[in-house]
Amino acid sequence: MTSSTPVRRQVQRFGLAGIGSAVLFVSIAGPAAAATDVVIPLQPSEVVLSALPVENFGGAMDPMTMGDPSAGGVFTPVEVQYSGTLEVEVPVELDDTAAEVELSFDDDGDGSYDVTYSSALAPLDPLYLAVSGQGTGTLTVTLPADDGAGVDDATLFVEPLTDTLGTALTYYDPVGYELTFDAAAPASVTVTPELLAFSQVPCDVTSGVRCPFPTPVTAGSTVTLDLTAASPLRELGLPDLTGVEVGLVNLDANGDPTGAAAPLATQVAGSRATFVLPAGTAAGQYGVVVAQQAPSGAVSVVLVEVTVVAADTPAVVPPAAPTTQAVTGNAGLRSNTGVTAPAAEGATGFAAAGAGLLVLAGAGGLALARTRRRPAVEDGTDQA
Repeated sequence: MTSSTPVRRQVQRFGLAGIGSAVLFVSIAGPAAAATDVVIPLQPSEVVLSALPVENFGGAMDPMTMGDPSAGGVFTPVEVQYSGTLEVEVPVELDDTAAEVELSFDDDGDGSYDVTYSSALAPLDPLYLAVSGQGTGTLTVTLPADDGAGVDDATLFVEPLTDTLGTALTYYDPVGYELTFDAAAPASVTVTPELLAFSQVPCDVTSGVRCPFPTPVTAGSTVTLDLTAASPLRELGLPDLTGVEVGLVNLDANGDPTGAAAPLATQVAGSRATFVLPAGTAAGQYGVVVAQQAPSGAVSVVLVEVTVVAADTPAVVPPAAPTTQAVTGNAGLRSNTGVTAPAAEGATGFAAAGAGLLVLAGAGGLALARTRRRPAVEDGTDQA
């Protein structure tokens, strides 16, 4: 048994806003006995994948600050040149064979795009955007010349991309970057979006509801994380829990994190990792953040809400996972495999983090920077 090196695996921070509108019918759990030596299987039923534009936020960020209201991201547009090139290094888990690229300008600042260059247009079209490298993992975009009108800020979208993993893992389009054109920028710029694999246990991350682990945990006891043989996280190339990092954050009455997660010393032995819940931890609701980087560079973040009780104290688990769920309003985001993510407005805490990730995925990671309205899609609706 060895102690994992406390090297912080950093990932792009994701949004925590709820999505859509939902009506939830939740069953209430009865009293449950607290336990020591609790084992939490890291076997989520679904994993949401998103390619995050880390360059737009000044580089990778710490997963332990997820949801911390004091840890705001710093927005940084990528500087490029007119008539220059932009290379997009697509994560190896994604297939870019059919990828198309759009470059849109909002000249009047009203939130709607006024000029859009597209690789889907005919080469002789004045708004044609030349793109090469589909199917190679590196897309080379030849940026347009300066037309002398409008603004120098633009939004780049890359889609469709599809994941090459199993059915439990679903990628949501598009990859998106905010750009600013500057004559002093390099003539050729490369961006490398990072793949985030986001999940929670024991229920689906897209359920949009609080989902506490059913067994309360006694303060001062040992908790074991188990990367099961059947876990879909193994499809990311994670053979065991080497390098895993674990953090603990207090949740308020709504289930929202009250600050950054405090790192916990973790002992790793193959596919199992253990940590001790500090003996002085006050009774209440807490979030456990489990972060690990795969050999490809993809980052897995698993969230678990736990109920902490003092020794010899009867435990009552908060509302459990829903027995039924009726969803109204926004039908949610759609992946290229036909999977539609349900929406959940009013969800809070870790459940809202899952919903917020889908907002981020659907806007190519731009939801944290500013709200943009894309051109109407075929069904007559707009995508934010």
